Amino acid sequence: MTSMDEFSTYLANAGLSTEQITRVAEFRDEVLREDEVQNLTRLLSPKDFFEGHVVDVLELEKSNLLKGSALDIGAGMGVPGFLHQLIFHKSTPQNAEYAWVSSDSERMKADFVARMIERFGLKGISATSERAESYLSNHEVDSVVARAVGPVSRIYNWLRLCSTWNYLLLFKGPKWDEEWAEFQRTGQRNKLEIISKHEYLAGTEQKQRKIVLLKRKN
Repeated sequence: MTSMDEFSTYLANAGLSTEQITRVAEFRDEVLREDEVQNLTRLLSPKDFFEGHVVDVLELEKSNLLKGSALDIGAGMGVPGFLHQLIFHKSTPQNAEYAWVSSDSERMKADFVARMIERFGLKGISATSERAESYLSNHEVDSVVARAVGPVSRIYNWLRLCSTWNYLLLFKGPKWDEEWAEFQRTGQRNKLEIISKHEYLAGTEQKQRKIVLLKRKN
């Protein structure tokens, strides 16, 4: 079985359509080629790419926690934002410029996502190398999404002076409760409240993951 066949099998078993499988498999091929130029991800094998990237995006859709337009910060190669748009073609909410904005301060990574948006002809998504606080100083989004970019206290510190977002959606692992408890010991503890959580197990190792939806408090 080739690498492409193995990866396609994972996608098919997850319930993706033939069109979705083709697009995601082609995106992985693009990542493999680009990873020879710049370090995008260490999760390159069919199994690792599926369990480490695709599963999170599928669970995000399943969770129904995504609120309106979203800024994906520290997006790297485009996960979750770009990959979510590639699979599900999320429509742009009313009064929003985009459904997704994929943001990474490393210009080469942001440029890669911009090329992929063009490569796949995606609508409703843009890519930027602006830092989150800079982008939010001039644009409004409903949600800020962060995956593997740091603890909630650090992320909120970046965003706290911007009033152009309402929700914070975080991808977290089994140490989330400790991280939240630490945030509760800071002076910002009354600035965020947990609205909902979506918990799931990923991969053959059954790694504990969760998506946490936080709302900004006035």
